Amino acid sequence: MKSNGNHIDPAVSSGSSPGTSEPDFICENHGSVFLLRPISPAGFEWIDSHLPDDRLTFGNAVAVDHRCIWAILVGIQDDGLKVERGGL
Repeated sequence: MKSNGNHIDPAVSSGSSPGTSEPDFICENHGSVFLLRPISPAGFEWIDSHLPDDRLTFGNAVAVDHRCIWAILVGIQDDGLKVERGGL
């Protein structure tokens, strides 16, 4: 995760998919809800294998409560995938 002093930005990770510098996910902060958008095949596979089947979706994004996004982003990074911040 990228850090600015003592603050770690939960919307950005420093991992990367094997063989690419393109992100696997875009993470959008909408206050109490984050939208986690898979944009690579590895991202879609990660969601299918790590998040519950009854997850809330918005289009192809997963809606994640702000209290849970940190653990999900850590898991994504630990698996070597890359997340970039997105937004409006």
